[in-house]
Amino acid sequence: MKLRWLTRIVVTLIGWSGVFSIMIWSGIVYPDQKFQEIPVYAGFKEIDPTKNHFLLVGDTQKTSHWEFWRERNEKERKLILDEMVKREPAFVLHLGDLTTRGSSEKHWEEFDFMNEALRRKRIPFFPTLGNHEFYGKNEEGLQYYFRRFPHLMSRRWYSFTWKNIGLILLDSNFANLTKEQTELQSKWYWSELEKLEKDEGIDYVFVCCHEPPFTNSRVIDPNQKSKLYFADPFLRLKKTSFFFTGHSHSYERFQMRGKYFIVTGGGGGPRHKVFVHPNKQRFKDSFLGPELRFFHFCEIENLGRKLYFKVFGLESDGSFTIGDSITILGPP
Repeated sequence: MKLRWLTRIVVTLIGWSGVFSIMIWSGIVYPDQKFQEIPVYAGFKEIDPTKNHFLLVGDTQKTSHWEFWRERNEKERKLILDEMVKREPAFVLHLGDLTTRGSSEKHWEEFDFMNEALRRKRIPFFPTLGNHEFYGKNEEGLQYYFRRFPHLMSRRWYSFTWKNIGLILLDSNFANLTKEQTELQSKWYWSELEKLEKDEGIDYVFVCCHEPPFTNSRVIDPNQKSKLYFADPFLRLKKTSFFFTGHSHSYERFQMRGKYFIVTGGGGGPRHKVFVHPNKQRFKDSFLGPELRFFHFCEIENLGRKLYFKVFGLESDGSFTIGDSITILGPP
């Protein structure tokens, strides 16, 4: 009698476990099941205070399958990401376009695979939102994005300080911002700039977003709202030094009022040619390179009163050389 009773319980449990498995597989139990196994990247708490350099990279997305005429830079992208991990920076800033389509689970899995070594070493990762993060369904794209980077606390723009540098990361996807969000970000940005300007412990202020206010790209145009809302305030203050963007898959350097606007979109996306003839350039590029430029990433080395900015370009043999550099001597 006891054996029959136990058998009935076991059969019932097996039956229910089968039903439960089917429900999970079909997405009935947990609608967000596909978001639950997402790996998490290191954030603010993991920044190593003993390190004095950080890295920047932009536009590491793969070329979409339908863009059959564009470059597919799988090898170059891997070499760049591997080299960045080897340099063991205090953290990495990504200037947007992490994936090809932000709402694609597969594309985010590819991103995780490419950055597995960075994640394993717990190198802090601070991204900005690119336009590709909004390809597909915006809500799903943002879920994939923020669940990987919980240290952002679902903020589309944010700031932090590192040593004597204040860093402000902004969202230049104005087409995907409401009027209220645009005004809120603008007001917050001005407040952060003014706060850092008054902070005696801050000597330099860097600003980052995806779409550049200035570029000579032959593929994309300068973002006029990035200029109005971000670059114009940046130019008015004393401590602002570098304004970093991606979006143009190239390297460009513009200098205005002693401040630098760096376009660094050479992380592996299909490269853009830029206008190099003075009669065709929208803005004077201080970097005298060819119309099709190298794959690259950037480094900021902070030695207190001195900042060293370097661009590491990928050579054809897989090595990296300094393709451009700037030294800034700060206040005494």
